[in-house]
Amino acid sequence: RTTLRWSSMDRSSSANLVYGTCSNRERDIFQRSDLQFPGPLAEGNPVRIPPDCFVHVMDTNKKIARVLLGPQNYTLLACEQVVFGPKKLIDLGDSWFCIIQNPVVKNGDTVEHDENGAVKLRFGATEVRKGRMAPFPLYPGEKLEGGLGHFTVVRAETGLVLRAKIDIVEDSLGLPTKRIANQEWLLPGPATYFPTDYVEIVRVLLAIVLVQGESLHLEAEQAHSDAEGVSRVVGEQWLYEREGPYIPLIGQKVIGKVVALQTNHLRALHLCAKRTFVDRFNKKRPAGSHWLLTAEDTDTYTPFPAYEAFMGFAHPTTLTPTQYCIVCDVAGADGQPQLGKRQLVKGPANFFLQPCETLLQGEIFYFRTRRI
Repeated sequence: RTTLRWSSMDRSSSANLVYGTCSNRERDIFQRSDLQFPGPLAEGNPVRIPPDCFVHVMDTNKKIARVLLGPQNYTLLACEQVVFGPKKLIDLGDSWFCIIQNPVVKNGDTVEHDENGAVKLRFGATEVRKGRMAPFPLYPGEKLEGGLGHFTVVRAETGLVLRAKIDIVEDSLGLPTKRIANQEWLLPGPATYFPTDYVEIVRVLLAIVLVQGESLHLEAEQAHSDAEGVSRVVGEQWLYEREGPYIPLIGQKVIGKVVALQTNHLRALHLCAKRTFVDRFNKKRPAGSHWLLTAEDTDTYTPFPAYEAFMGFAHPTTLTPTQYCIVCDVAGADGQPQLGKRQLVKGPANFFLQPCETLLQGEIFYFRTRRI
């Protein structure tokens, strides 16, 4: 027996049937039969849409879907079917947001439709919808990306690296700022970040905490102004010495921490210049030159790894009243050695030999005493 299902019927004409896998011969036999039909069936089943819900109903003839909002009972036509739902409307709280893929095109608060009645979509685009808005449905073609999320809270001593997808004007830092595509910038905490359509989160940065005696060795990867307003060029290196948390800016590369060295009356710092530069005491140091820093110069000193190398600690030479020594290649006022020049130093004395200076025979001599 062949089972046939009615989709609709007209008493004055042949019935429209859904034949499934019936052959053409079986179809002709049935249409020529004298079967009596009970009358027209219902055109569709009622769809109950609860409050705060929506469904997508598609016209199978036009292949166009539309949105129906609850609460209502809707009776489907013969050419209609439910393709999505019922689903709850998306209700965003004050601190919630969501990202919609392929959002509809709106003129104000009105959704635009094409000449066939289908909603217009911005294919490939995304739209961020924030809290404090009325519950809304998803229109046919729209997709919810990743579910609902909270606004990003940027805590103290952290920062958010943001990147512009296209050329935009944004105000994440409080002032309207023009950003070009793929430009990155830092949003330091504490702050609250409100997502936008054309800005993406790249990563979260943690602050580097500097205690007393520590410095941060930084290098510029791109031209910018640092935290103190100093312009930096690509490849430039410098030390950041302010105590407390520090979040490296965009375009800054952290090479490492540098610990300050202490001096006192029993030790000095022996330094060597890697390249010609002017130190923090406004003294020009030629490449390859050596010098000492004593407690008279500074209590603590942080060598700049890019320009100077720490060679070690130098200890003083101490002479008693019965001792003396001869210093060879005495350093001049500019710190350069005066080759061949010697200097006699009698005790009592306590002094540091400059890196270019040596003791004659490497020894300390005693005065000869004559017995009376």
